[in-house]
Amino acid sequence: MADGASSNTVIGKDTKIKGEVTFDGSARILGHIEGLIAAKGQLEIGDGGRCKANIDAEKIVIDGKVEGDITARGSLQLNSKADLHGDLVAATLMIAEGATLVGHCRVGPDAVKANGSASMAEAKPKPAVAPAPVAAKK
Repeated sequence: MADGASSNTVIGKDTKIKGEVTFDGSARILGHIEGLIAAKGQLEIGDGGRCKANIDAEKIVIDGKVEGDITARGSLQLNSKADLHGDLVAATLMIAEGATLVGHCRVGPDAVKANGSASMAEAKPKPAVAPAPVAAKK
């Protein structure tokens, strides 16, 4: 957190934000954010923090609840109170006992490289394709 230490933003527990949020440095979220979150430094979702958002950051530490896809270009740490519902891509992943993770994981330096410049936070969701109807036989 060397280059982000001078730029540390805190989103307080009484704060609710809807939309696209970007941080040039590091940030700690104690409130609620819905939308997209991008941070060049470390992003912490504190205990009680809730995000219904796709997230892209260098390092991510979760103690709160996240619903959305995550790209951690460096590391993703799920502490014991973490509750993550979404797919993740991370160079390294640490999961503490008690954490909840519901989603698909791609972990390792190659996973992050394969994700490329189009991060999950920027990616548009793919529409679900309904199966073709099956004709009834007589």
